[in-house]
Formats: sequence, structure tokens, C-alpha cells
Amino acid sequence: MIKNFFLTAFRNVFKNWSYSAINIIGLSTGLAAIIYITLFVQFELGYDKFHEKGEDIYRIGVYGMMMNNEINQAVTAAPMAEAMMNDYPEVVSACRLRESGDWLIQYGDVKFNEKEWIFADSTFFDIFSFKLLKGDPKTALTKPNNIVMTETGAKKYFGSDNPIGKMLRVESDTALYEVVGLMEDPPENSHFHFDLLGSMARIPGSRNTFWVSHNFHTYVQLKPGTDPDVFTEKMQLMIEKYVGPQIEQVLGINMEEFTASGNSFSYFIQPLYDIHLHSDLQYEIETNGNKLYVYIFISIAIFILVIASINFTNLATARASNRSKEVGIRKVVGAMKKQLVLQFLTEAFIITLISLTAAVVILELFMPALNNMVQIPLSIDYFSCWYIVPSLLLLILLVSLMAGSYPAFFLASFRPVSVLKGKLKLGAKSGVLRSVLVITQFVVSVFILLSTYTVSSQLRYMLNKDLGFEKENLLMIRRSDALDNQMEAFKSELKKITSVEEVSNSNAYPGVNFSNNAFFLEGESTSNTYLLNQAWVSYDYGKTFGFELLEGRFFSRDYPTDSNAIVINEAAVKSLGLEDPIGKNILSPWENNEFIKRPIIGVVKDFNFKSLHTKIEPAAFTLMPGNWEGVVCVKLKPDNMSSSIKQIQQVWESFTTEYPFEYFFFDDHLKDLYKTEQRTNGIFILFSALSILIAFMGLLGLISFIAEQRKKEIGVRKTFGSTSTNIVLLISKDILKLIKN
Repeated sequence: MIKNFFLTAFRNVFKNWSYSAINIIGLSTGLAAIIYITLFVQFELGYDKFHEKGEDIYRIGVYGMMMNNEINQAVTAAPMAEAMMNDYPEVVSACRLRESGDWLIQYGDVKFNEKEWIFADSTFFDIFSFKLLKGDPKTALTKPNNIVMTETGAKKYFGSDNPIGKMLRVESDTALYEVVGLMEDPPENSHFHFDLLGSMARIPGSRNTFWVSHNFHTYVQLKPGTDPDVFTEKMQLMIEKYVGPQIEQVLGINMEEFTASGNSFSYFIQPLYDIHLHSDLQYEIETNGNKLYVYIFISIAIFILVIASINFTNLATARASNRSKEVGIRKVVGAMKKQLVLQFLTEAFIITLISLTAAVVILELFMPALNNMVQIPLSIDYFSCWYIVPSLLLLILLVSLMAGSYPAFFLASFRPVSVLKGKLKLGAKSGVLRSVLVITQFVVSVFILLSTYTVSSQLRYMLNKDLGFEKENLLMIRRSDALDNQMEAFKSELKKITSVEEVSNSNAYPGVNFSNNAFFLEGESTSNTYLLNQAWVSYDYGKTFGFELLEGRFFSRDYPTDSNAIVINEAAVKSLGLEDPIGKNILSPWENNEFIKRPIIGVVKDFNFKSLHTKIEPAAFTLMPGNWEGVVCVKLKPDNMSSSIKQIQQVWESFTTEYPFEYFFFDDHLKDLYKTEQRTNGIFILFSALSILIAFMGLLGLISFIAEQRKKEIGVRKTFGSTSTNIVLLISKDILKLIKN
């Protein structure tokens, strides 16, 4: 019997090839979209899940308030990891990570300003499950001059040679660095990535005992079964034990006085698995995702499945009159209703099976292009996991039941007497159903289009909004410290290039974390602690970025006292509670618990120095003493950029040949802040187009069958002079009314 069901189903599928083709095209497109969205959602939800101990790994963060300024940081103090191990038996292991900035690394003639470098404690491989291909995970990061390389990093420096034992020169250090380990590249769905992994012992600041300076990402592995909430409460004891005495030492007030002034300070822990989608803290290692978009994509997958299923139902019920005689004869010769239902469900299953096969082919053909668009290396290995093939089979059954159940029961319910006497009336109920389904289909499609428009509008707003400074035609040269004491001479030479309008240098720029430092107002108690986001800049920095001055001036070479001066934004003025800020003094901590008196010489209009996802915070500029590591900012005329870059490179190489000339454009850097939105926008546009395509495929099939049912009427009308346009409008007017309404 089962064999007969399948044979009959195959005959019907291929006999009505045009109907089947429309169904298969719509279903296969929908299934391909559903599978790809599922891969994307699985990728996002799978962040950091490759770590074997992931359920017990947490990142420590800092939360607090200082004079209404929020601290919500993903970084902690250097001694945090050691204190965790010493004070809490619940902690199995602890590890710190520190981003490196740019380091000049050289092997023979190969040299790079390496920015994909992270430093870690020797416990790194105890906590995280990154696969070490060569080397000893217990000793790899114990010595200051040890380096572990990923496969990508090793290939960049050594090609196909074995990297183990190779010696690298780092900066101007006389001691060489030895490559002692080779590891697989971190998976794409890791919340941090690197090419080189250095020993934390190399970082001098890793050994300091200062608890109110936060520069390290600290991770702990807790014993299984540890209650995170209870552990978080116990962590607050460190504030009294370690933080309080240092605040008293620096500010001259105890923790009671500190909190009585409205300040607060606390620690919290984040589950490793929550970091990517549920964390948006200050000083994240990389830009995180957004859980809202994941939920939206899941909704889109469901909607596309609904649209494709509606197509099947619409076409099946439209063809009811063509199948009615078949049903009547089958019932007369003894077919049971359940047998007919099974017959029609088998047809739905076969169409869905063919559609899924086509969907897999579509995915394999277009996967590289789709991955390039969303910038994620998604793939599906059908036999790598036991659940993939069963999941696809389950999808076939689900779609078959969704799309085929109503038509199967509808067709199987025909009364044979009415069918064979030609008295079967299909119009009312099936017509109402088709109307409801068409309306539902286009409501869903419009919802997807509106969602796409919303995301696209948001992205355009972010990329085009006036940020409070000039972002176009800004060339940023990395490693400004390579010029050492020749910086001023270098900038003077650049200004001789006719296409160069302004030149400056700084240790930070919008889109890169400013230092979040404590300041005090002269004459106030040190319990009133103000947090300002601080950037160290050179003269002409304000001109280069085009900041708008509201009061006072920017730094000038004509004023020697500007070495200690400060320029703040409107948000800082508001935070400090100043009415006439120019000339007021701000105190900033310095060495040996001393303070520097910084007169306010200017106020700039608020500008977005962080992502537009965050509100504008208090910011301050101070004059850079000497030449620190950072960037040279060059404002260019828009004409003939390639020639300008070549001239700038020539000037750079006339000052230093040791450091390579590496640059980027500032507006490209800003776009990187919105990678999640750009990726989401691309996916929305693609799948909204597919949803409309699937919906119109269904309408095409529906109109085709209406035309077939009314072919005698059409023939008569054409005989009496109706044009093709009139016939098309006649057939489609009912459906167009539904869409319009």
C-alpha cells in the first residue's frame, strides 16, 4: 500500500508539472532561506560554546557610580586574578587578558605592526579550550619572551615553515622572542580573536597592586555547582579589603565617606556564554552582537516557512475541482478517508523532499556569496553531527504537515455522490480560505519589508549622522611613536604637501576607547569624584577633526602653560556642575598621590566619541607630553587621494625605515563600529526579497489556475473583442483587491 501511495504521488507530481514547479520553486527558496537563517542563528547562539569548561567560566566586571557618571566595565585591576585564587576556594583557576596595541615584530625582512596580539597568564590553556597543535600548554606562557602563534599568524611570518623554535625581534628589545607553540585559529564565534599570544609576564603593569586602575580582562573558572549570586555577594568583600584602603590613600577619605557622597563601587561576574549577545560594557575586547536581531531572524525564518506553506495550501485548494473526480472514484471503489489523507500527505512529502534537495543545491551554489555578504564563514557539514540529517528529515515532515494537512483533509472530505453527479460546490469555503491565506501571506511579507526598512534606516542614520566633527578625508597613520622626537619635524614636512590641510597626533580618537579617568574640582572634597573620558592630543588636533568650540580656545603653541591645560565637552561641563567653566581648575591624580592642576581653557560642542549605541559622555582633551604611541591624523583634500598617500609615504620613509607605513581611513574605522548592523541589514534585504519572491510565486500559480478554470469564459470574451489586458485585469482583480486592502 505504501508503495502504491508513493507511485501514485510521483505520477501526480510529474503529471501536473507546472503546478509542481511553482510549488517546488517557492518551497525550495523558502527552505534554503530557513536553513541559512538557522545556520546564522546557531552561529550567534554558539558563541564560546566550544570551550569545554564554558559553563563554569565567568568574566569579572566593575559597576559603580561617581557623581552620576556610570562605571560599567569589562575590565578589572591587575591584582584581581591573584586575589581570586587566594581568597576564594570556589575559584579553580583565573586568567587575565590584555590587548597589546601595536608592536613591531620582525622576522628577517618580514615585519608588521602587529595589532592582533593578546597577552595572557600561563593559566590560559587551563581555562580556555583553544587547541594547541604544537607545544606544551602548561609552560607555553610561563616565560616573558615566549610567544604562541595561531596558524594564520605563523603563515604570515614563516609561510609553510614550522614556526616552533623560530626567534622574533619585538620592537627594539635586544632579547629575541621564541615561538614555543602553534595553535588553531580561534573559531569565528569566539568573543575575542588573535594571531599572536604573548606571556603576561612581559607586561610590567601586570605586576602592580593598584586596585583602582582597570586594564585587564579577568576570567575565572568556578567549581561546578557554585551559585553565581552567592559568589558575587562574597566578591564585594574585596572592596573593603583592597579597594577601600587605596581610595583612602589617594583621596584621603574612607569608603564610608566615599559612598556617603553618592558614589558606589561593586564587582559582578558574567557567564562566558552571555558575553556576545547579552553584554555591552565599556572596554569590550570586540564589538558584540545583539540578541534582538537573533530573535528577529528566528521570526523571519518562521514567517518564510508560513509563506511557503500558504503557497502550497492555496494551490492545492485551487486545484480541488481537478482532483474531485479522482477522490469520488477512489471512494466508490472502497478507499477510506484516512487512506486518501495519507495519499495527499505523501504528495506533499514528495514535493517537500524535492524542494529540500533543490534548497541544498541552492545553498551550496550561493553559500560563498552569502557568507561574503554577512562576513561569517557559515557552512553545513551534513555528516559531521548526528543531528543534521535527522533535523532535515524533521523539517521535511514539518513542512509537509503544515502545507499538506488542510488540502489533504479538504480533498478527502468530498462526498462521492455529489462529485460524480457534478453537484460539488467549492466556491464559498475554499474561496474564503484562499482570501485569508493571501492576506496573511502579504501581511507577513509587509512586516518583513518594514523590518528591513527600519534596520536600513537605522544603519543609514548611524553612518550619516553628524557626529560633531569632520570624519571624511581623514588619513590615520599607525605607530606615531615610531617618529620619536622627530614628530614635529614630520608634521611640518607633511604640511608642505599641497593636498594636506591639517596634521596632528593623539593616543586616542573617536571610536577608540578614551581613558576613563577620575578628576576633581579645585576647592571641593575629593569624595566628589568625576569621571571624564580622556584623550591625550597634540596641537591642531581640534582643527584636524573640526571640533566646534563653544567657549575659549583649543591648545596653542603661543601659551606655554597649556602643557597642563584641559579642554572639555558640554557633557563634562554639565557633569562638573559649572556655569562659567573657562578658567576653573580641575585636579587630576598623578604620581606619588599628587595632583596636577589643570585650568579649563576651552569647551567643545558634544561629539560622539563612542558608538551611537551609547549616550554622549563627559570627555576631556589634555596636551600630550612628548610623543606617545598612537596615530598621526592627516586631514586631506578630497582630490587625487592615491597621489597624496604616496607623497605621505615618501615623507614617512624619509624619517623611519624601521617601521612600515601603515594607515587607514577614519570613516572606514567608524563603519567597523556598526558591523552588526551592516551584517543584519544585508540579511534583512536578502530575505525580504526572497519572501516577496515566494509570495508572488504563489500568486502566479493561483492566477494560472484561475485562468485555467475560466478558460471557456476567456474564450467567449476574446471572441467578443476583449483584449489581453482586459482579460488579465479580470482574472487578477479579486486578488489585487485583497492585496490592496
